[in-house]
Amino acid sequence: MSIATIVPENAVIGQAVNIRSMETDIVSLDDRLLQAFSGSAIATAVDKQTITNRIEDPNLVTDPKELAISQEMISDYNLYVSMVSTLTRKGVGAVETLLRS
Repeated sequence: MSIATIVPENAVIGQAVNIRSMETDIVSLDDRLLQAFSGSAIATAVDKQTITNRIEDPNLVTDPKELAISQEMISDYNLYVSMVSTLTRKGVGAVETLLRS
């Protein structure tokens, strides 16, 4: 680690103060849900487009190393979408249970 990469202490404290002031803001559950959903939707769309572009490129499909990378990306995408689906289903089930009681 070089000396140039060490951050001055007052810069870190200034960032911590900024973080604390943001934590006191009141955010509704609906807003948090919308922010999480929109961020997830954008990330998923970008990942899907990246995978589609890789599959449509003939140079990447014929190279075994690139094909393995594409397969790994598809696997990661599949796992992520499955996880989001499961968490959404569980969340909806929990809310329905709370509303019934």
